[in-house]
Amino acid sequence: MRLSAIEEAYGDGVRVRWRAFPLIPDEQRDRSATARTQEGRRRAGTEEPRVCFVPPELGSALPASSLPALTAAKCAEAQGAAAFARFHRRLFSAHFGDNLDIGRPDVLWTLGRECGLDMSRFRQDYDGGAAYQAALADYAEGAAWFGVSALPTAIFDEKVSLVGAVPEEQYRLVLDWILAGEAGGLIPLRAESSDATAPGRSAVDRRAP
Repeated sequence: MRLSAIEEAYGDGVRVRWRAFPLIPDEQRDRSATARTQEGRRRAGTEEPRVCFVPPELGSALPASSLPALTAAKCAEAQGAAAFARFHRRLFSAHFGDNLDIGRPDVLWTLGRECGLDMSRFRQDYDGGAAYQAALADYAEGAAWFGVSALPTAIFDEKVSLVGAVPEEQYRLVLDWILAGEAGGLIPLRAESSDATAPGRSAVDRRAP
């Protein structure tokens, strides 16, 4: 939602490219919702009231792996930017709002049909392996080149990263700095700890007081 607001505000001045980064790259069967899962959803809903976050029932199934949904997103992306945008939004609402298991192919097929995708091509691309490899390539690149280890992570111009669900204002500050030609060479955010540049942490991450 925050990046969508940024795209709307900046128009052609920015281009958002979504990259796959699976928090669960392997398969972990029998994952289920816990009290911690519920609390995380409630907290997310408080931090971002524009999005519907629904705590799942205790013990309800969670996706065994992140890769099926990310592979499906690559298949949607192959059908154009508009198709990807529809499917990306629906994946998000299916997982966080409807508590569907987006690690299951049958759920992904249903979401694809809801989004008006060419399902013959979608399933062919999903089974073909190229979309899966593209998701893995994003994963490897994110970890190796940008030190990504947590989500969400936003990388600006392949130079600066913001880690975590930071306020929209921080995105705007970094974008304005880049669009102004990196004025003064100083990033307009405060880093409050000396280890802010450790892998998986942002050099410009600013914690709320």
